[in-house]
Amino acid sequence: MSVTTTFDQQHIALSNRLHQALYLFVWLTFFLNAIVIKEPAPCDLFMMVFVVIMPLFGMVRILPLHALFLACWAIIIAGGFIAAGTHEFYYVSVKHMVISLYLAVFSVALAAFVSKAPEQNLKVIWNGYVCGAIIAALAGIVGYFNLFPGAFELFTKFQRASGTFKDPNVLGPYLVPAFLYCLHILLTRNFRDGLIATALMGLFLFAILMSFSRGAWMLFAFSSAFYICFFFFTARDNRQRVKTITLCLLSLIAFIGIIAVALQSPKVQALWSERASLNQSYDVGDQGRFVGHKKAAKIISENPIGIGALYFGYFYHHELPHNLYLSMFLSTGWIGGALFLFLTGATLYFGAKIMLRESQWMHYHGIAYCTFVGLAVESYIIDSDHWRLLYILMGLIWGAYGYYQYEDRSLKKQSSALAA
Repeated sequence: MSVTTTFDQQHIALSNRLHQALYLFVWLTFFLNAIVIKEPAPCDLFMMVFVVIMPLFGMVRILPLHALFLACWAIIIAGGFIAAGTHEFYYVSVKHMVISLYLAVFSVALAAFVSKAPEQNLKVIWNGYVCGAIIAALAGIVGYFNLFPGAFELFTKFQRASGTFKDPNVLGPYLVPAFLYCLHILLTRNFRDGLIATALMGLFLFAILMSFSRGAWMLFAFSSAFYICFFFFTARDNRQRVKTITLCLLSLIAFIGIIAVALQSPKVQALWSERASLNQSYDVGDQGRFVGHKKAAKIISENPIGIGALYFGYFYHHELPHNLYLSMFLSTGWIGGALFLFLTGATLYFGAKIMLRESQWMHYHGIAYCTFVGLAVESYIIDSDHWRLLYILMGLIWGAYGYYQYEDRSLKKQSSALAA
C-alpha cells in the first residue's frame, strides 16, 4: 500500500469523524431547545455556534432565496432599532431586537443547512427535537402532579404545567411537532415502532392538556387534523389510507380516554372549565387582550416608525398586545410590520407549493408546515415573536423550498446543455 493511499484513507476517516461530530452537535442543538428554564439557555449558545460552524465546514447550501430571507429580517430588525430610539426606554427595546436578530440569523442558517441535504438533515433535526420534547413533557407532568419534593415549584407556572420552559404557553405548542412526528412513525413504521410512537403521543397529548394553554389546544387540534389529511392524500395506495383512518380512530378513542381520566381530578376539572372559556376578564374585560388589540391598532396608526419593542406593555397597557402581528408593527413600524406579514405569507406560500412534491422526506416537511400554519393562526392571540419554535419552523420551510428551487434550476441547466 502506498503512502498516498494510506494518507487518503486517514483523511477520509478523519472527515467521517468530523461529519459525525457535526451531526451530533446539530442533534444536541435541537435537543437542548426543549430546556429553557432560564435565559439565556444552553441552546442559545449552541444555536449561535451553529450559525458559525455549519458554513465553516461546508454543511450549508447558501442560495439567493436565503439572501432574500436574511434581507427581510435585516430590514425588520433595523426598523426595531430605529423605533427603540424614540423613547428613553430604548435599552429594553434594543435588547429585545438583538435577541430577534440572533434568532433570525439562526433561522437563515438553518434554512441553508436544510437545503444542503434535506432528508438526512431533517432526520437529525427531528430526532433531537423529539428527544428533547420527551424530557419537557415528562417534566411538565412530574411537576403538575408534584411527584417529588419541589417538582411543582420547578416545573409549573400559574398552576399549569410548564415543564422545562418558563411559560406553559410555550410548552404546549412546542410539543405539537413532536406529536406529529410520532404520528408519522405510527402511520409508516412497523408494529413495534408504532407502539412506542403511540405511547409518546399519549405522553405529549397529556402534557399539552396539563399546560392548560388554549392556544396549544387549538394548535394541536388544527395541526393534527391538517397533517392527517395531508398524509391521507399523499398515501401510496388505498391500503395505507385505510390504515391511516383505522389508526387515527383508535388513537382518537384512546386520547378521549386520556382526557376523561384527567378530568377525574377536581383540580384538573376546575382549571379545565376556566381555561376552556373565552369570557375571562383577561380576555374581554377593560384590561383584556381584545381591548389591548384595539389600543395597539390605534397606536400603530399614529406611529409609522413604531414605538419600540415592549414599550406598549409598560406605558399603554398592563401587558403586551397578545398578537404577534400587532407586536411587530409596534416594535418595528409600518415597514417592519408589513415585511413580517410578507415573510409569514411567503412561508405559507412556499411551504404549500412543495407540500405534494414526492420525496423520501416530504412528511418531515409536512410536520413543519402543518405546525407553522396553526402557529400563524395562533399568533393572533399570542406574542410568539421570541418563540424559538417560530424561527425553527420558518427555517425548515425556507430550507425545503430552497432545495427544490435549486434542484429545479439544476435540471433546467442540464436540459439546456443537452439541447445545445
